[in-house]
Amino acid sequence: MKVKHFIVAVLIAIFFVTAVFSFAAEDPWFIIKDKNGVCKVIQAKDKTPATIAGPYKTKDNAEKAKDKACAKEEKKK
Repeated sequence: MKVKHFIVAVLIAIFFVTAVFSFAAEDPWFIIKDKNGVCKVIQAKDKTPATIAGPYKTKDNAEKAKDKACAKEEKKK
């Protein structure tokens, strides 16, 4: 009987940890260019039509890549 209780407790703990980590996962960061031609870093679930680079795991990584991505976008024009 104690083995069954232990197994149930372990399964509940695994479920709890999985649920916490899935809710704690943040949306990725993208670099977009708005209709006025201004590059911005936003957090979104998916790419948008205005996305020019991304996804990035952190805002800092996206900010670092913003100048480079916007410069490449300017060269395309």
